[in-house]
Amino acid sequence: MIRTALQAMLLLVLASGALAAQQAPSSLVGTWRIVEFCNVSATGDITHPLGTQPIGFFIYDPNGTLMIQAMRTPHAGAFAADSVPLAGMAEVLESYFGYFGRYTVTSDSTVIHHVTGGTLPSYVGRDQRRSYRIRGDTLSIGLSPVPDCRRLIRVR
Repeated sequence: MIRTALQAMLLLVLASGALAAQQAPSSLVGTWRIVEFCNVSATGDITHPLGTQPIGFFIYDPNGTLMIQAMRTPHAGAFAADSVPLAGMAEVLESYFGYFGRYTVTSDSTVIHHVTGGTLPSYVGRDQRRSYRIRGDTLSIGLSPVPDCRRLIRVR
């Protein structure tokens, strides 16, 4: 009986590892530092909602967990203070965003972020499909087509 239970546990561990490997190819797994973060409108206009020197990370772990944190620098307004009064929170949300959850890689160029929580209420509980491209240690990610001005560098 103990042997059967141990065999069943081993099969579960192996199966879960195989599933994680299918969902998280080694090319996307890792920590990525934001270098440039832009939005491109339907007319091709480029904006930098976090300024021209954003900081932050996208983290994809091998088990399918996703964490994203991004903010504007240099710190200004409410963010420059040690504490932010309630009235300044709207300004903070214009300078920072983050979310977390799970992710599933569906192809060599598409990942789905399954958002559990974060600062973007419209994302919470919803899937966010993103196209991505990796060239060397540079990840470009966003809506399709992937903008060249949304770049992250792998942290080693």
